[in-house]
Amino acid sequence: MEDKNRIEGDVKINSPIIKKLENFWYHYKIHTIAILFAVFALLVLLAQCAGKTDYDAHLLYAGTYEIKHTASGGNVAPYVTATSSLKRVCPDTDGDGVVNVSLLNLFVVNNEEAEALLAGNPELEINGALVGEDTERLSQNLVFGDYYVCLLSERLFREYDEKYEGKLFLPLAPYLQGGATPAMANERAVYISSLPFSSLPEICNLPSDTVLCLRAVSEVAGAMNKKESQRAFATAEEIVKSILAYE
Repeated sequence: MEDKNRIEGDVKINSPIIKKLENFWYHYKIHTIAILFAVFALLVLLAQCAGKTDYDAHLLYAGTYEIKHTASGGNVAPYVTATSSLKRVCPDTDGDGVVNVSLLNLFVVNNEEAEALLAGNPELEINGALVGEDTERLSQNLVFGDYYVCLLSERLFREYDEKYEGKLFLPLAPYLQGGATPAMANERAVYISSLPFSSLPEICNLPSDTVLCLRAVSEVAGAMNKKESQRAFATAEEIVKSILAYE
């Protein structure tokens, strides 16, 4: 007898479960695909977050010196050397026994500074587009970013200090302890070269006009995430104290 479930060589499965699944897929195929995609994206995001470094401190450098992330000849990259030095003055905020430092280094020069750099090193190549991007990133981070400890060229410091009428950076007198008074550009900026801190590897290579300043918490940053901004600023105060007191 011919199998009642077989018609012209095709197999039919008279299963109510299969029929329900087929009916579900017919009506909710798009929804199902969308949900599966969302779950996949969430899993990828969680994996990225799990591998993300939790930084204890954020510092910003902007000026005429490039703290490069790569090095030739088997040497240690300047960025690695610089962050290793900065770890000496940064706290372990999460208490995991390891200090992780994020250093945002921006190469920001004007035409005059670029010409001076090229005159001193004819082989140097300056990418105008990248300089423009770093200049924009500097403006954004001086208002919105987590970078309250700033190492800036004197020109940049004075330009932003004047632009914000002395309200962008805070006076450093409350963070200065006893002993010799370092050289200062004004009450809100101290020359790194006048501090023992400047003797640390890679820090000593920063131009002599580099200044240390402490950015105030802006109204915008405070309103967006008040608790996180206050935490980041408190850490920045500790770092500034440590840099000024470093021996």
